[in-house]
Amino acid sequence: MNTTEFTKVMLNRLFFYPSYELYNTPAGFYDFGPIGSIVKKKYIDYARRFFITSNGFLEIDGSIITPKDVLIASGHEQRFRDPITICKQCKSVFRADKLINNEQMNIEELKTYYKTHEVLCPVCKTRLIDVELFNPMFKTEIGYNKEQAYLRPETAQAIYVSFPRIFRSIGGKLPLVISQIGKSFRNEVSPRKGIIRLREFNQIEIEYFFNPDDKNEIELDNKKIKMNVDDKIEYYSIEDFKHTFVKYDAMAFFLIKEWEFFKSLGIKEEEMWFRWIDEKERPHYSKGNIDLEVKTSYGIIEITGNAYRTDYDLKNHARKTGKKTSVKIDGKEIYPHVIEASIGVERSLYAVLEHNFIIDKERGWNWFKFPSIIAPYTLAIFPLVKRDGLDNIARNIFKSLIRQEDVYYKDTGSIGKRYARADEIGIPYCITIDYQTKEDNTVTIRYRDSTKQERIDLNNILIHIRKYERNQKHKD
Repeated sequence: MNTTEFTKVMLNRLFFYPSYELYNTPAGFYDFGPIGSIVKKKYIDYARRFFITSNGFLEIDGSIITPKDVLIASGHEQRFRDPITICKQCKSVFRADKLINNEQMNIEELKTYYKTHEVLCPVCKTRLIDVELFNPMFKTEIGYNKEQAYLRPETAQAIYVSFPRIFRSIGGKLPLVISQIGKSFRNEVSPRKGIIRLREFNQIEIEYFFNPDDKNEIELDNKKIKMNVDDKIEYYSIEDFKHTFVKYDAMAFFLIKEWEFFKSLGIKEEEMWFRWIDEKERPHYSKGNIDLEVKTSYGIIEITGNAYRTDYDLKNHARKTGKKTSVKIDGKEIYPHVIEASIGVERSLYAVLEHNFIIDKERGWNWFKFPSIIAPYTLAIFPLVKRDGLDNIARNIFKSLIRQEDVYYKDTGSIGKRYARADEIGIPYCITIDYQTKEDNTVTIRYRDSTKQERIDLNNILIHIRKYERNQKHKD
């Protein structure tokens, strides 16, 4: 991957760029522009249908501002800490574990390492010695009395606190699956790598509540997925996988869904795998973690996290509030256990963008091979010239199609340059209205991936495209 070319397209074609860039604002904040915001919304919509609505899962939209007591109960206030080291000379701050490429060390091991090894400040080359812990949650205050609160570091806690009410409302049965898509905030020490590590980001989190004493069997396709265990990557069938790594079907269910989801968006199978997370790396609430990792130009990044959270959250909220979060199942009072699937929207979208970016010397321009489901526009409408009534015909076609699809229209510049522009932002089909259109009501359709063209009836453009995509799926 040529990161220079990729970044150039990101900026020039308004996918994303630094927030408030006229000012010297802190790193870790990005805006999505006119093209990027459409792709991002379509990506979230597709993920919502793929993971949530197609499976009949419930959704909530919880508050972003979270009282401090909630995050004390969840353990974030005490345990959600990043190890940092501060240069005494230039005052630069760094993540101590990331600086030495070892995120498995605990705080005491890091302190010992920095005292016994020469680790230099990347800015001024002064030796770094001290390591301390930093709380990366954004603090805020509520009301005149300034009650302490935080911007939520994850979307999950609103789901756990809502669980008792939702459980009662839907008839008191398990398993129960509740999800949320929305903003989370983490005050990263030194955010880098563009939209991969942000201070303000979106999450898709799905919480599967179940009775651990039940079999909780889910019908699963016996597909193969790749797993990295102790730096050895190999394929496992789901049956083998279940007996080796996960006790519950729900975990395997989410892994299959994630594997198929990202494959459908063009991420190469040979460049992604699941990784079994060592106990030292797991979050404080987890008894088992499996992440989906993908190769990018920034190295290997985690794009999903799957955790067996047991009954940790529900029990702790009950202890903190003195209120009931357990439920009665078959006459027995239990705290449901939870399997969680979590997807970081921006970082996973970045991986999708990179894997769909084509550097094409033959065409003379670079372009995105987006699946139609997340392309910013399904098709572009171009009159060959802006005269002789061709532009009027083109605008009428545009008006008729815009009610059903996202359609791009442009009538200036050479047709070749317009094709190039459409390719660069990933539009799958271009429709050109020319003089023959006035004679026989046909238009030229150009296919982005092959650049091939053919004549089709202007009244059947969408029918033709849908038939073409069905045929392509069948070939795949």
